[in-house]
Amino acid sequence: MSRSSFDILCGLLNRMKRADTNWRKAITLEKRVAIALFTLGTSIKYREISELFGVGISTVCEILFEFCEEVWKSMSNFINKLPPKKEDLACYIDGFCKLGFPQCMGVIDGYHIKVKPNPSQANGYLNNEGWHSIILLALVDYRCRFLYVNIGAQGQYNNAQTYNSSTLRDLLNSDGLLIQSTKEIDGVQVPVYIIGDSTFDFSPTLMTPYASSPSLTENQKQFNNKLLVCTEIVNNAFRHLKARFRRIEIGIDDRKGNAQIITRITCILHNFLNEINDDVEQKWLELLQISTNHDSPTNILVECGNEPYAEEIRHTLCHYACGI
Repeated sequence: MSRSSFDILCGLLNRMKRADTNWRKAITLEKRVAIALFTLGTSIKYREISELFGVGISTVCEILFEFCEEVWKSMSNFINKLPPKKEDLACYIDGFCKLGFPQCMGVIDGYHIKVKPNPSQANGYLNNEGWHSIILLALVDYRCRFLYVNIGAQGQYNNAQTYNSSTLRDLLNSDGLLIQSTKEIDGVQVPVYIIGDSTFDFSPTLMTPYASSPSLTENQKQFNNKLLVCTEIVNNAFRHLKARFRRIEIGIDDRKGNAQIITRITCILHNFLNEINDDVEQKWLELLQISTNHDSPTNILVECGNEPYAEEIRHTLCHYACGI
C-alpha cells in the first residue's frame, strides 16, 4: 500500500482514533491502522507482530477486530455493488463488451480459504483435498473488483451448490433493472448474464463453456477459449487478494468465527485499493506462487441440462464473439 493510500485509509477510519488519558498516551491512529494492515498482510504470528510494534498480543487482536468493525461501518460501500445502479451496470457491461461478451456483468468463481474450525464442526469443513476450508464465492467485474461475495459455505460444498443457494442467483432473475436491460442481438433477446466455468449450472443468466467434445466446431472452440480468458479475471482477483493479504493465503483460525469477517474486510480493502489504482507488486505475486502449500479442491463438472433458451443465447454469443 502506498503512503498516499495509507493516508486516505486513515482518514476514512478516523473514528479509530483514541485520546490520551492521565495515565498513558494512546496508540496513534496511524499506528493502529498499520498494526491491523500488517497483521492482515503478513503470515507471521501475533506474538511476533506484538514484538515488532511494541504492544501486547491482546492489543494486536483488539486493534485488528476494531479495525475490521470500523472498515465495515465506514467502507462497506466499496463492496455493496449489487443490485447495481443504472450507470454502474452500463460500465460493467461495456467493459466485458470490449472483451467480446455483450450483456455480461461479471465473472464468478469460488476460492477455498484454509481455516482451523472448532473440532466439533470440523467434518463439515473438510474439502475433497483433505483440509478444512470455507468458500469465498465471488463475482468480479472487468477490473477485478468484487461486485458480490458469499463467504462462509463449508468446504464440503462445491461452487454450484454455493451459487444455487445464494442471493446472487435470485437477483439475476428478479432484479427490475437487470430484467429491463435485456437486449436483442441477432434476433435473440439476451438478458444480463454472468460468466462461469463448467462447474456451474448453465442457464440464461449464467453462461458456461461448451462441453468438451470431438464434435465441437471451430467457432465453439474459439468461444470457449475467449470465455476462458474472461474467467482468468476472477482468478486474478483472487491472486491479488492473496498477494496483498497473506493471512488469507496461509489460512485463518476460525475457532471464534473470525474467518468470515476477516475475509470480507480484505475484499473491501482490495476494492478500495483497486479503485484508487494502488498497484499489486509483481514480486508479491511471485512469492505467492512459490509459497502456496496446498492443492485447491476440485469441483465436479456440471452436465448441461435441457436449456433451449440458454443454448440459443450461447449460440448467439458464440457467433458474436467469433465474428468481431
